[in-house]
Amino acid sequence: MAAKLPALRPLDAFPLAQDGRTWLALRDPEGWTDRLVLLSAAEAQVAARLDGLRTAAQVAADLARHGHPASADGVAAFARSLDEALMLDSPRFRRRVRAAASAFRMARIRPAALAGRSYAAEPRELEAEMGAFFTRPGGPGPAPAPGSSARPTGIVAPHIDFHRGGTAYAWAFRDLLGSSLPPLCVVIGVAHRTPGTPLVLAAKGFETPFGTLALAERLAADLEEAAPFDLRADELVHRSEHSAEFQAVWLAYAGRRLGGSTAILPLLASSCDLDRADAGSRTESALDALAELLGPLKDGLLLVCGADLAHIGPRFGDDKPVDGPWLARVEAQDREGLALLSSRDPAGWLASVQADGNARRVCGVSALYAFSRLHKALFPKTSGRLLHWGHAEDPAGGTVSFASMVFG
Repeated sequence: MAAKLPALRPLDAFPLAQDGRTWLALRDPEGWTDRLVLLSAAEAQVAARLDGLRTAAQVAADLARHGHPASADGVAAFARSLDEALMLDSPRFRRRVRAAASAFRMARIRPAALAGRSYAAEPRELEAEMGAFFTRPGGPGPAPAPGSSARPTGIVAPHIDFHRGGTAYAWAFRDLLGSSLPPLCVVIGVAHRTPGTPLVLAAKGFETPFGTLALAERLAADLEEAAPFDLRADELVHRSEHSAEFQAVWLAYAGRRLGGSTAILPLLASSCDLDRADAGSRTESALDALAELLGPLKDGLLLVCGADLAHIGPRFGDDKPVDGPWLARVEAQDREGLALLSSRDPAGWLASVQADGNARRVCGVSALYAFSRLHKALFPKTSGRLLHWGHAEDPAGGTVSFASMVFG
């Protein structure tokens, strides 16, 4: 019996104009390969039928029925080329994942996966790049002198690329740069691939061009023991996830300017347990356990959340481009939810996003809920301030919104 062809992996797919033609581009959001695979219209028809349920002959027959003649040998050869590019959920790909998962689990340091790609890898170049964000148009102005302001208890920053959201990062970290470096930072990012556990711990320090941020080892071990599920079951998602990495770079930049050192507890929040406005019992239990562990440490604690907001337009599945009135509506919705976060209302935040089924695709919904829930438990008398709301265009056609907030 002929073997079934492996299924296409969950990939980013978007149209790309090149050399006078329009291609369907496939990109791996998990970072197993840096290759950008360009498919012709005919190849896209084949790729769409790679569902893991059909043989090459069955795919060819289905193509023929729909007016796209192809041979079984041609389909099989095309599938092999995609497999070699690590685009299929195949035995080859799974072997790669198993080996990487084992190595990542044992590693004590999480490498700076995006250094040299999303930001400069050389420290002096990166420091100049980040410093310039403060004085760009729309930025907050030069960073204040260290010790000139009280240290914040919480920061909400974007996780969009630095080149598109650099001024928003400057707004988010400005108050920290005018204060002092805390001994402990809990970083909550977004697990974009929605792994099966609602909070995912990386039990390792984070490498940055400015040096490695050490893991808060005792806290990490205590949280692993107290949590109602295995916090490291999906640890591999940290390998290529940028949302926590970008916050680590900014914390290391703060350490370079302020002196001293900080330890981090790096977490990613998944929406896997989210059911409308219900965060899920596993999420609530894990946050309760973390809040109890952090209570005695809160005098030297900073909570940092790296979360973007709306994702609208054709790039994200909408059938029309973003126009001014649509963006204005999204901004109003974003600001309504951010006001609830400012007033220490995590449940209200969650309900505001989920009221319409998260139609604007707020990727940070669970991360911001976790951040707000923890901050309210640890610092019940403090509130937040919205410093900046912004948006940026996606190169593939769409708009992403984000915000900068400070709590204290």
